Amino acid sequence: MKIQLLLLIATILLSACGSQQKVKSFATADTIYTNAKIYTVDKNNSWATALAVKDGAIIAIGDKNEVNNYSGKETVVHDLNGRMMMPGIHDTHNHPSNAGIGKTVECSFLTYDLKEALKLLKGCLADIPKGQWLRGGQWNEGLFVGTNKMPKEILDEISPDHPVFLMDWSVHNAWLNSKALELLGIADKTPNPNGGVILRDLKTGEATGILLDNAAYDYKRTLPEYSLQQWSDALSWSIDHMAEYGITTFKEAIVTAENMAAYKDLEMKGLLKLNANTNLTWKSSWAKSHKDEIALIKSRKKYASKNINTDFAKIMLDGIPPTYTAALLEPYEPSEAFGDNWKGKLMLDPEVLAADVVKLDAMGLTVKIHATGDRSLRVALDAFEAARKANGDSGLIHEVSHAEIIHADDIPRFAELNIAAEMCPILWYPIPGLNWEMW
Repeated sequence: MKIQLLLLIATILLSACGSQQKVKSFATADTIYTNAKIYTVDKNNSWATALAVKDGAIIAIGDKNEVNNYSGKETVVHDLNGRMMMPGIHDTHNHPSNAGIGKTVECSFLTYDLKEALKLLKGCLADIPKGQWLRGGQWNEGLFVGTNKMPKEILDEISPDHPVFLMDWSVHNAWLNSKALELLGIADKTPNPNGGVILRDLKTGEATGILLDNAAYDYKRTLPEYSLQQWSDALSWSIDHMAEYGITTFKEAIVTAENMAAYKDLEMKGLLKLNANTNLTWKSSWAKSHKDEIALIKSRKKYASKNINTDFAKIMLDGIPPTYTAALLEPYEPSEAFGDNWKGKLMLDPEVLAADVVKLDAMGLTVKIHATGDRSLRVALDAFEAARKANGDSGLIHEVSHAEIIHADDIPRFAELNIAAEMCPILWYPIPGLNWEMW
């Protein structure tokens, strides 16, 4: 009986020991958020009311009772009073460097009214010395509706002495006055650059003051350079702005050596608050030279870090539909300027593009190709297909940027080639005064 009693006691003690070992130990959270509406974006799109964080990582999510198990003496608790919480937004296409420059250095205006735009420009002109460049944006074609004056003449009336260079809402086209045309050496018979157009009066052939695509970029890069401090301050402005909207990771679609230096500068100062992916330019008129582009791609690892991924490249293949510069399979609507069989143009020959993409893919670079027309999109997919055949499946998910006009035959190719259709709707955002139905 005594032996049986001892065995029973031993069994009870061992069971108790085992129970104690099975008691779950909870890590102590740095921060807990309660009384929230948390959109988890899990496979069930479920919601929660509390969340615990330790060392920058989520360690628990559920209701208040579950998450409170992770609370300790040092834990900071935030009551969100019913506000919403969600995962950070990943933005796959933006231009924070140039957006920041526009807001911190240049003359920034956003209006559909010509009188209001000119009033704002006059205010900017009053603040700069005579003869200095006035740069800024963003204008739209609707400003010129109802006037018989050439765009350059409109600016000449308010700025006869200052050269003026203004980028449009799409950041593809520039509006200049006569002084700027003169200083840049743009005359009536100046030939159009590859991938760009110097708009001219249909009757006289006179340059109107509007430069499209590479015509705008080619001359833009000859303007006075901004300092590293200006680029850094501009990028910092944009990063703060994006963070306010919940963006935690973004991809800058066009990055030159100057922009890349600003990223590194911000990181060294501890001001790079978000995760940045940089699309380094390739054969782009945004860069000073192709030699500079090659050098940047070769040295990209020295700029890479925990918060900066430099393994991306960007190629411009066409313009945009509203200015008839996107490359299409079928003709545009007939126009006085382009006739009745205009399909736009490619900025790179298909064979050259394919060879470039094969090369960049082999270097481990994810390639984003700007293609707003269905012809340019097909050529882009052909180039990615060539890379898959030459290099095998690298695992890199290349991108067709904008992908807004797609022939039905090409839709299945995205899945077949594992290519992303990076859809960016801004190029179709309606502007008053323009015939958007036609486009």
